[in-house]
Amino acid sequence: MQKRHDTIIAGGIKILQSEEAFCYSTDTLLLLDFINANYNFPTVLKIAELGSGTGGLCIAAAFQNPRARVTGIELQAELNELARESARLNSLDNAEFKDADLREIKRYFYPETFNLAAANPPYFKLGTGRVNRNSKKAQAKHEIKCTLDDIFAAAAYLLKKTGEFFLIHHYSRIFDVFSTAAQYNFKLICFQPVYINRSAPGENASHCLFAFARAYKKEPAVLEPRYIRS
Repeated sequence: MQKRHDTIIAGGIKILQSEEAFCYSTDTLLLLDFINANYNFPTVLKIAELGSGTGGLCIAAAFQNPRARVTGIELQAELNELARESARLNSLDNAEFKDADLREIKRYFYPETFNLAAANPPYFKLGTGRVNRNSKKAQAKHEIKCTLDDIFAAAAYLLKKTGEFFLIHHYSRIFDVFSTAAQYNFKLICFQPVYINRSAPGENASHCLFAFARAYKKEPAVLEPRYIRS
C-alpha cells in the first residue's frame, strides 16, 4: 500500500494515509470538535472509535487526551497498520488499534469497557448511489460490512451504563438514526445540523452530529447549526 504523510489539527499531528483507502476528512474533524465541545471528560477515560479507518480521530483524541486510552476498532487490517504507524510517528503510547469485526464485537471485548464511543460510519444503504469500485473506499461509504444497526449494537455492548455515544451521519438518514437509537435504548443528549454554506440558507443540512446516552434523563438540546464554509 502506497503511503502519504498528512497532518491534522493545524499541522500538530502527523497521519499516514493511502490513496487506495478512504482517508480522514472534514467529517472526522467535525466529529472530533463536537465531542470536545459536548463531552465532560472524566479523569479515567477509555475511548473507542467504531470503524476507525486510518485512525485520524483516534490519533487526534489520544494526542489531545494523554491520560485517556483510545482504541480504534477496524475490520481492514491494512488500515490498522497505517494507524499504528501514525501512533508511533506521533510518539503516542495511549492509542491502540484492534483488528475486529463490529458485527462480532463480543468476540473481542468485554461488555461495558468504554466511557465514550464515536463513529463516522458508512452513510449509504446498499442499492442507493454509486458504489465505488475500490472495495476499501466502498466499505467506508456504503453499508457493505457494517450497518447502522451494527454500529448501535456495538456501542450498546461496549459502553458503560453512563457512557456516551457520538455519531456523525448524513442528513438523509436522520430518521434511521433516531429509530435505531431508540431500539437500543439510547436517549438523545444533543443534536447539531451541519451545513455546507452559510450563504445558502435554502439548502438542507448535509450532515448531522448526535450525542446519545442510555442513562440520560434531561430534555435533549438542539444546538446552533455548524457551517463548513461561512
